[in-house]
Amino acid sequence: MVYKKDFTTTYTINGHEYSITSPALFDSNTNELIPNNELDDKAAEKARQLYRKDMDLISPQDLKKYRAKLSLSQRNLAELTGLSPNTIALYEAGAFPTAANNNILKALIKNDQVLQQYLIDNSNQYSDELLSKINSYLKNENSIISPDKIKPKYTAVQLANWLLVENYFERECNKNIDPLSQMKVIKLLYFAYGRYLASTKNKLFSSPIIHLQYGPVVTEVHEKFKGQTVLNDEKIEKGAIEDYNTVSQDGEISELLHAVNQKYIDYTAAGLSKITHRKGSPWSLTQEKLIIKDQLIFDSFSKGREE
Repeated sequence: MVYKKDFTTTYTINGHEYSITSPALFDSNTNELIPNNELDDKAAEKARQLYRKDMDLISPQDLKKYRAKLSLSQRNLAELTGLSPNTIALYEAGAFPTAANNNILKALIKNDQVLQQYLIDNSNQYSDELLSKINSYLKNENSIISPDKIKPKYTAVQLANWLLVENYFERECNKNIDPLSQMKVIKLLYFAYGRYLASTKNKLFSSPIIHLQYGPVVTEVHEKFKGQTVLNDEKIEKGAIEDYNTVSQDGEISELLHAVNQKYIDYTAAGLSKITHRKGSPWSLTQEKLIIKDQLIFDSFSKGREE
């Protein structure tokens, strides 16, 4: 004979301990615990749920509900996100997602605008089946971000040159101001891009912004100044002066750049990285070496979160 009573077991998951009290079976004669797969699995799953909550991880149910909402197969979701079908299957079976994959899937599940951005960026790569399902789901939705609604007036390099020249003039008046590094210029441009996107729903420049280890990177500027650390320590090139004069004639854009420059004038590039690397930031929600989606930047900056 057996009887059932609550029993507490401690589970260790990736260094985290969870004490779970749940029903278990005992031998009536010896009062010893009797293994039972069904009850043991339920207790173990409670521990895993607590771990998911602590680590803010998606659950198998999250993925299944999302796929059902869009009528997607596991293979469809894999195609949509760029993950493998086996990876999706493992996550739905209970495997814990990697941090990068968790960020991608959470952003997609949380906000339909991210789904719309995926469609904008990758429609020519998706199968007809996936496109049909996404468009069917989104048919009554209006996208917040309209790509190429108004083409940017300036390149990212032109705007970077405005910041470089402005910094050069500032240092002539105040020797305590440091010359700009490549990474600080890129971060200032990222903040300006986010502010402009949030206020106009248009791109400030067309260069992609990608997730690299040290933050959001404006690819065009990164390529232009590749190999350089300090950009304007001694002199300014003639082309940079020309770009500065051109952009300065545009009151809206020059005021935007000036405001961003003044807000972060005392920050180092490392200090700005602490802002852009915050949990939940567009950078943190993007897989390494992939483009940070405009919708993520818009959502953050339109809520007053510059990160």
